[in-house]
Amino acid sequence: MRNLAAFSERPTRAIMRAVTAGACAGVLLWAAADARAQCTEQIFQNVNGPGQVACPCFVAGEQAGAVFQLPASAYPIEITRVGIGWGSQFGGTGQSVEAAINIYGGGLPSPGSPIFSLVGPQLTDGVVNEFNLAPIPGEIIVNSGPFMVALEFYNENAGNFFAPSIVHDGNGCQSGKNTVYSGGVWFDACALGVTGDWVIYVKYRSLNVTAATNTNEITFSGVPAYQTTCDTLVVSNTGCDTLTIAGIEGCDAAPFSVDSSMTSHIVPPGGQTPIVVCVTPTGAGSDNCTLTVTSNASNGPIVVDLTLDGVTAVPGIPRNGFEITGVVPNPFNPETTIRFVIPREMPVTAEVWSVSGARVRTLADGRTFAAGENALRWDGRNAGGQPVASGVYLIRVKTQVGQRVTRAVLLE
Repeated sequence: MRNLAAFSERPTRAIMRAVTAGACAGVLLWAAADARAQCTEQIFQNVNGPGQVACPCFVAGEQAGAVFQLPASAYPIEITRVGIGWGSQFGGTGQSVEAAINIYGGGLPSPGSPIFSLVGPQLTDGVVNEFNLAPIPGEIIVNSGPFMVALEFYNENAGNFFAPSIVHDGNGCQSGKNTVYSGGVWFDACALGVTGDWVIYVKYRSLNVTAATNTNEITFSGVPAYQTTCDTLVVSNTGCDTLTIAGIEGCDAAPFSVDSSMTSHIVPPGGQTPIVVCVTPTGAGSDNCTLTVTSNASNGPIVVDLTLDGVTAVPGIPRNGFEITGVVPNPFNPETTIRFVIPREMPVTAEVWSVSGARVRTLADGRTFAAGENALRWDGRNAGGQPVASGVYLIRVKTQVGQRVTRAVLLE
């Protein structure tokens, strides 16, 4: 292994400039980038100085790399662009095609095998060459740090001060952040005599997914017995990639119920989706349950406690044992559930009517239901399968012991 300090590292005459105008402000100053987990494309740089010292130190097959460590909250990330500082002492050598830009999922002492390689990158003398990797969506994913970006050489430049090579900032070498690969071994470049940080940067976007809710506890107080009372749990995607709800479990036994008919299980960043939770008490006692929403959120499942801690005076069961106990949700869009209780097994007819007196839909036509609480769902469509207009609709349920009518409001 050659000691890199044996070669004289001289400032290049070429002014390091960014390939694209969008990179100029952030790259030429070599300022430390803000690496907080944000959803827009971020830049993270390995350097802290002006970056104009070429290192004619390498032979074919060797690599010069930079180790990056982002805050844990940023991961996983997708790398979208890589920048490599490239120059010669006197400039004007044109373009060079090197072996590869390799991205590794680890750092020193050994980063493992590359998770991605851009073969044959073409580098221009005197330029911070930026390579756009975004056309390869979903391929360059780093799940945790540290990771490393390294340039693998195809052309020998060792000892040739007219040859272009990778550039460092000449502002002191940060141990553990600059690497050299030679003879099958990774080395800390600082220990080999390199006097600056390699001019390498990455642009990335966070893929971290987090979720939040408007509350972690819902309490129902003073709820009328035998009537359905509902509240809405709002799940928000507070992360940088799609939130996928995998399951909504718990609170599916009386007196509690969960209506997720309007819940979108795919929520984009910044989006929200509702989960309607209801209670239908049949007595004066208190009760509770736990609702768990599982998803791909990195901050774990959402756990919400539902509590029934107060019921108004319990009236006698309806004289004939038949009642509509609720329409959930109400207002609704696009679906709602009509809940009713009957004293024994019997046929039931349920219809939806407009307030003008036109029958809109028959939900049940003499169908037999069991004794106790039952439910029917209306999808907001008419008998022809077409969505109805927003407005007030009447739900009429008829049985052998009488009929009941309630209202449902469809909101677009």
